[in-house]
Amino acid sequence: MFKKKETEKQNLAVEKIDTPTQVAFKNFFRNKLAVTGLIVFVSIFLLVFIGSSVMSFDAYYNQPVLKDIQPGKGYINFPSELNGQNIKEITSGVSFSAALTEEGKVYVWGKDIENVLTIPENIQKVINSEKVVDIAAGDRHIVILTENEKVYGWGYNSFQQANIDSLLEEGGSDQISCPPGGCPDSMFEGKPSMIIQNSDIKSVEAGDQTTGILTTKGQLVVWGAVMNNGFDKVPKSIQGRIQDFKMSTNVIVVLLDDGTVDVYGVVGAVQKYYLPKELTDGSVNVVQIDVSYNNAMALDDKGNVYVWGPSSYPIMDVPEFSSEVLKIQAAREHATALLADGSVVTWGTNFYGETGMPQLSGVKNVFSDMYQNYTVDENNQLTAWGNDGFVLGSDNFGRDLLSRLLHGGRVSLTVGAIAVIIEVIIGVIVGTIAGFKGGRIDNLLMRMAEIVGSFPFYPLVITLSAMLPPGTKPQQKLIMIMVILGLTGWTGIARLVRGQILQEREKDFVLAARSLGIKEKNIIVRHILPNVMNIVIVQITLGYASSLLSEAGLSFLGFGVPFPYPSWGNMLSDAQSPSVIEKMWWRWVFPGFMVFLTALSVNIIGDGLRDALDPKSNER
Repeated sequence: MFKKKETEKQNLAVEKIDTPTQVAFKNFFRNKLAVTGLIVFVSIFLLVFIGSSVMSFDAYYNQPVLKDIQPGKGYINFPSELNGQNIKEITSGVSFSAALTEEGKVYVWGKDIENVLTIPENIQKVINSEKVVDIAAGDRHIVILTENEKVYGWGYNSFQQANIDSLLEEGGSDQISCPPGGCPDSMFEGKPSMIIQNSDIKSVEAGDQTTGILTTKGQLVVWGAVMNNGFDKVPKSIQGRIQDFKMSTNVIVVLLDDGTVDVYGVVGAVQKYYLPKELTDGSVNVVQIDVSYNNAMALDDKGNVYVWGPSSYPIMDVPEFSSEVLKIQAAREHATALLADGSVVTWGTNFYGETGMPQLSGVKNVFSDMYQNYTVDENNQLTAWGNDGFVLGSDNFGRDLLSRLLHGGRVSLTVGAIAVIIEVIIGVIVGTIAGFKGGRIDNLLMRMAEIVGSFPFYPLVITLSAMLPPGTKPQQKLIMIMVILGLTGWTGIARLVRGQILQEREKDFVLAARSLGIKEKNIIVRHILPNVMNIVIVQITLGYASSLLSEAGLSFLGFGVPFPYPSWGNMLSDAQSPSVIEKMWWRWVFPGFMVFLTALSVNIIGDGLRDALDPKSNER
C-alpha cells in the first residue's frame, strides 16, 4: 500500500518547465563564441564610458610640439645613479630630459625621439675627455658647451639647429681683416660666425628647432628655424649688453647688463605691450628671467616675481608665496618657484600633471622645462613629476591618443546607439502597420520603404553635410548624423517585421482576440508584437554594428563627427596619408582596431541571439 502511494506521488509530480525566455537565455550562454563577444563588447563599453569620465579632456586643446610621439611611458624616469650627485642643470625636451653634474658628466633619459638619447660616438668622446659646462635641450635636440668653448649638438637637425659647424662656415674667418688693436664689435654686426670667433662662449640655450649661444661680450647668436620667428635679427640696441636670454617659440626674452629686461622676435611687439614698465626703466634690478610658450617672467633682487603676457593663460595667476623666492622656472605652460624655506610652489595648466606636485621639503634646487619637473633636496636626492608619456602615443596635433580614443569611442558608440533606436522605432511601426493592415496601406508603406532604401546613403549624407550653413555647431552636426543614419536605415527592419506580422495575424490566437472584440491596437501590442520581438532584438544588434561602421566611414571621409571632436572614424582619417601608414602606425592602428573589435563583437552577439531565439534551436 505504501509503495503504491509513493508511486502515485511521483507520477503526480509536476516537472519544472522552462519559459521561452529562460530557454533562450540558456541557449545563448551555451554558445561560447557569443558569450565571448558579449564579454568583449561589455569590456569596451565600460572602458570607454568609465575611462572617458575619469580622464580630463578638452577637444580644443593641442600642443603641436608634442606631435607624433610613439607610444611609451617613462619620460621622467631618471637614472638612479643621479641620486647623490651634485646636479648643475636639468633640461627637458618633449619626451626626454638631460642632466649635467658639477663634475661635467652628462646623463640623458626618457623616450627616444630623433635618436636624441643616443649620443653620437664623436660627441661621447668629447664628453669623456672634456668637461661640459652647460647643457640645453630643445624640443627634439640637445646641445652642450665644453670648457674649451666648443658647442656640440645631436638629435633632430633639419634646420641645422644641432650643428654649429654650418654656422661657422657661413661667414668665414678670412672675410674680415682686423687692425692690430682688434676688431670693433660693429664690424661683426650681422655676421654670426665672426661674433662667435671673436668672443668666448658663455652659455647655450635651445628652443623649438632653434639654438642660441651667448658670448662673454654680451653678444647673442641664434640659428636653426629662425625664418618665421626672426630670432637671428638681434636688435643693435641690445647686442653686446645681454647677460642672459631665454627662448620660446616666437619670442626671446633678454636680461641686460643694467638689470632691465627686453624682448624681441616676431611677437616681440606683443610681448612689449604686456612688459611691466618697472622691468624696463631701471626701477627694479632683475636677476633672473624665463619664458613659457605664451608668457614670460622675471625675478628681481628682492624676491619679487613678475609675470606678463596674455592674461587668459593660467600661468598669469601667480600664487602667494610664504617666503622669499630664490629661483623661478617657466616651462611650457606652467611655472615653479623655489622658496627660501625649502618649499616649491607650482602653478599653471595641468593637462599632463605638470602642477601635480608631490609633498616636498628641504628642496635646494628646482628644474622645470617643457612638461617635466625635477627637484633636488639637501641630500641630492631627485624627485620628478609631470608628463611621464603617452600610453598610445600622440597625434599630429600633440594630443594624447588614449584620451581621444576613449572620448571618441564614447561619441561613436552613442551615435550608433541613437541611430539604431531611431531605425527600430520607425521600422517596427511601419512594418507592423503594413503587415497587420495589408492591402493598399501595405502596398503604400512598402513602396515608401523601397524609395528610402534606394537613396545612395553616402552621397546623400555628404550632400546634406555640404548644405549645412557655415555657423553650424559640432553638436548640431552630430545630431544630424544620428538622425540621417536612423531615417535611412529602417527599411530592413520594416520588411522583416512585416513578414512576421503577416504570419502571426492569421494564427488562431489573433482570430480569437478579434472574435472577443479586443481592439486592434491591443491585439498588435499585447499579442502580436511579443511574438516578433525576437527578430527585432537580433536586428538591433546587427543594425548597431552597421550604424557604427557607417559613422566610422562618414567620419573617415570627413563628413561625420566634426573636428576637433574625436570619433574612431575621424581618427582613422589619418590613415589616408602614406607617410602616416608607414611611420606613425599608432595613429590609425588603435582606432581601427577598436572599430573592428566592437563591430565584430556586436555581430557575434547578434548571431548568438539569432540562434538562441530560433525555435528550431530550442528543440531537444
